[in-house]
Amino acid sequence: MPMWYQRIAWETLRASLVPLLMSRHGFDARAARPLPGGPLVILSNHANTLDPFAIGALSNRPVRFMANLEGVAPLAAAFAGILGAYGRRKGAPDLAALRRTLSLAAAGESIGLFPEGDRSWDGASQALRPGLGRLLKRLGHSIVLVRQKGNYLARPRWAKTWRKGPWNLSWTMFDREEVAAMSEGLLDALVDRALAADDIKEAMAEGRSFEGEGLALGVGRLLWHCPVCGKDDDGEGRGTSLTGRDDRIACSRCGSRWRIDANLRVHPLNVPRGLMASPIADLKDWSDWQLASLPGLIRGEGRGAGGIHARGVVLSRHRGRALERLGRGVLHLDAAEPRFEDGRSRQVFSASEVRGFVDNFNAFSEFGHRGERWRLEFGGGNAAKWCYALSRAGGAS
Repeated sequence: MPMWYQRIAWETLRASLVPLLMSRHGFDARAARPLPGGPLVILSNHANTLDPFAIGALSNRPVRFMANLEGVAPLAAAFAGILGAYGRRKGAPDLAALRRTLSLAAAGESIGLFPEGDRSWDGASQALRPGLGRLLKRLGHSIVLVRQKGNYLARPRWAKTWRKGPWNLSWTMFDREEVAAMSEGLLDALVDRALAADDIKEAMAEGRSFEGEGLALGVGRLLWHCPVCGKDDDGEGRGTSLTGRDDRIACSRCGSRWRIDANLRVHPLNVPRGLMASPIADLKDWSDWQLASLPGLIRGEGRGAGGIHARGVVLSRHRGRALERLGRGVLHLDAAEPRFEDGRSRQVFSASEVRGFVDNFNAFSEFGHRGERWRLEFGGGNAAKWCYALSRAGGAS
């Protein structure tokens, strides 16, 4: 059962912090039904760092959320621990976290899981982590599927500012007898369908409006490819091509400019839409176009030498609990293999053996390769491109 301090922290959160956040950021969790009592496994789509707190507003008892605590500020990590959160290593198998989950469930506690494993970059659902149905069968609890809308638009993963607008939560429950009667595959399909989201497109279709300031700040963390000149960030050693300031996006290579609103719709300012390589109405369209163009960029189609590059990258390798810094240099990915060069050394990685490439709060990225764990620090540069490129070049995590 939850410790006494976890119960006190949970009730304090419900009585003070959660209503404050709801009021300030326009959350609408109070419109949802409260969660039922008894031990539960709560699963939700994931797009915001405050997702556990929004879900917690619906529960009158502590929920033990499995969370990534790497890269989290020490004070925030300590607060999460007081609330009962427990850590999971991001992007890599973590048997200790699995054993902890099973132990907590056996003790009758409620577990909170985000089966996508990481926050969405563009507001759309990601693939569920493998083995979810098997885990739900082993836990043996009733399951609650929480569907969130507006959590991404409240503060996109790449953004530096909050926005105000409706953050709605609804849920569906299946009791333990129903879960026991389902196959693992059916549970996977059920969760996948119930939690599927596309926050940008759904908000526009449903007429949900957001507002805010500094709407383009940080957008260079998501955008790397200009749809007018075709340049990608750092591809020629000239720095990031796409930057955001106030509510403006600009390409430093060709001078194209756009305005975005709080619903992340894109409005060209000096670019006839006919000059854009793809019809782009919002940042989801832009993100989809980038992702579709990525294989061609890696192969060098339509532009001389192939590959994508990032300069000024710091490469380190985990040595037990220590971190061995190998140098600052250039990260390449072309039709051959990903490689790192710093003028003194060269490290080549086999793309098919890259595992679990993840980004930690825009601070650093990590991946596994041949039994070792590696860290990349982009120094504020674009990490999303590499999350997509190396995750798809490598095998399943």
